[in-house]
Amino acid sequence: MRASKCCQHKFTLIEQLSNELFLEIFDYLNGVDIVYAFSQLNNRFQHLLIKYVNTFDFKSINKVKFDYVTQHHDICQWRSLRLSEDNQTPGQIKLFCQLFPPAQYISQLQSLSILNMKPKCAKEILSQLVSFDYLISLTVTTICGENIQPMTLPSLKRLVFTGCKHNNWIKNFHSLRTLEYTINYTCHHDCVLTLPKRLKHLKLLYNEAKDGNALQTSLSKMSKLTKLALYDNGNYSILPDGKTWEEFIKSSLPLLKTFQFCSYFLNRNALNDINHTMASFSTPFYLVEKRWFTQCDSNNGTSALGAFYTLPFAFRGMRVDMNSCNMSTSTLPATNIDQKQYESSTRVKTQQFDEKCEISCRNFPTSNIVRLVLNNDFPTNWYFLLKNLRHLEFRRNLSMSATDFANVLTNAPQLESLTILISNLIKLTDSFTNKTVCNQLSKRIKSLTISDSLSNHGYDQNMDDSHILTSVVHIFGNKCEHLSLNLTTSPKEVLHILRNMQQLCSLHIHYPPLLCKSHIKTTSWFQESTVEVGASDFVYIPDDFNFHVWFGKRS
Repeated sequence: MRASKCCQHKFTLIEQLSNELFLEIFDYLNGVDIVYAFSQLNNRFQHLLIKYVNTFDFKSINKVKFDYVTQHHDICQWRSLRLSEDNQTPGQIKLFCQLFPPAQYISQLQSLSILNMKPKCAKEILSQLVSFDYLISLTVTTICGENIQPMTLPSLKRLVFTGCKHNNWIKNFHSLRTLEYTINYTCHHDCVLTLPKRLKHLKLLYNEAKDGNALQTSLSKMSKLTKLALYDNGNYSILPDGKTWEEFIKSSLPLLKTFQFCSYFLNRNALNDINHTMASFSTPFYLVEKRWFTQCDSNNGTSALGAFYTLPFAFRGMRVDMNSCNMSTSTLPATNIDQKQYESSTRVKTQQFDEKCEISCRNFPTSNIVRLVLNNDFPTNWYFLLKNLRHLEFRRNLSMSATDFANVLTNAPQLESLTILISNLIKLTDSFTNKTVCNQLSKRIKSLTISDSLSNHGYDQNMDDSHILTSVVHIFGNKCEHLSLNLTTSPKEVLHILRNMQQLCSLHIHYPPLLCKSHIKTTSWFQESTVEVGASDFVYIPDDFNFHVWFGKRS
């Protein structure tokens, strides 16, 4: 009884807190979580939610929360909205637009993000934004603009998008001042790169070998530019020339205050070229007038491969292409400067290893990496990267052992997402028999993507698809909320997954119909499976050979 009264007293004290304090707390939280936690408590909280909570981010939000928030809040009051349609929230964008036609419900938005949109849906969705007169910031990924007509958004000042070079649809954004543009080169449509002339800030992720000349042409007409960030994500380029850039900036970009870049190079005569490049970026223009400093990382043995970038490193992703990074040189002066400020790499969140690099680069980020992509083996002397790691992706078959993998898991206490080839998973778990590894995965992995076909593992030929799938479900069934995999056996195996993975919020299956041994239509067998296991609340998206499911409440 005494404990009960104590709890009641504490709740009373919480309700006595001022509205101003609650609003201060709300500023640190996503509107989705605020509404889900505080809605329908009492009239006071309901008033605070409707009047002051107007920023909603549905990325990675489960369908239960999505349904609750959209039903218990006034959507017409929202000012900022983010929707996403990846493997964790399949069909979210389409579902929202069906339930709440944008022109009718969200034309008052000042900020809108539409992430992982299917390119074929871009035309339909963007056409509904023509009445968004108050929109200041827009983020769109991914888009092919070939068949999209130019549109007018009179208040738009910031645009972030990933898409092909067909960008004529943005030409009427006359108020646009900030553009972050990632060029999608997988689009089969090609054209000459052009950019708006009135920009003040430009961040471009592109391929220098393909679009370097067109970029120079566009930049020569952007005299109001004050900030320029260029990330060359091509395989390898030649080293830039500081003298050429100095002359170009003086003649065409007189207002430029911030210049950031990163490129990866392959030079046969690299040592001489590196010295020449570093000298060209060491003139008084760079070091004194602009205070723009650069660094070059390379392998002292060959010096053929390397990375050249401005300090501090300005981008969220970094590649390691060298098997050793034992030679780093920079233009930072030895005195009269805060070296820690310029040598910082805190912005780097994604690290990609294309080579097994035994020696790390100088000033490498220590604990900021949240996503690690492995195209090669991961040396033990890089384990310091793993402290805050959440997402681990294996893109190739590696020679890593189960013991090595156990050490990686031990050093990555925050890991919760794994993308892996099935052959790697079989090997790194000793054919699903290594208890240490399997227990770690079972307790921690909330999102699992098996990125190749189960039948193409080529590691343990004694394992058939059914055995592999059963083992995957057994290991990951406790915690896994998001599952993506390839099937080449009967699609009725889905029933086994749904029965034994009660935490699933989303499911993606790639299944070519030509391999199906059953004549039952995919829609029929899936609906039969969901009814049998009590999963009646879901969004089902068939897309070519992919089947996406976003689950709501499950009985």
